Amino acid sequence: MANYPQLVERLTARFRNVPGVEPEDIEAWLNEALYQYGYAPLTAFDIPDDETPLVLLLAQIQGARTIAFSVAHYFKYTDGEESVDKSMVAEQYRKLAADLVSEYEREKAEIGRRKSASAFHVSRRLDRDFERPLRPGWWRN
Repeated sequence: MANYPQLVERLTARFRNVPGVEPEDIEAWLNEALYQYGYAPLTAFDIPDDETPLVLLLAQIQGARTIAFSVAHYFKYTDGEESVDKSMVAEQYRKLAADLVSEYEREKAEIGRRKSASAFHVSRRLDRDFERPLRPGWWRN
């Protein structure tokens, strides 16, 4: 089980080297992800282990999309010998967000398979002939 401060800490660690990301941004992204899973930030004390990676992935997706949107105005220019090209920054964050969405969908599908998988399986009996259909009253013979 994870709680809100632990989630903030884990998300902060993932965005620690991204310039301009503030703690308020981290909390806003995490809050949005929590709301999508039906939790409120003030009541997110015991998030199940199978939902924790999904909530974190959603928060990362929120973060990558927000950063891509905020740097979309970056530019490219050349001045004599000096050239600056920041036009691909937004594209890289959009690609990151798309990769995170794919990872989120894979993780969610895997968790769904684990939850719906039955632990009970009836094996075929080798001493019975399954080719022959059962007839009424077969147990009386």
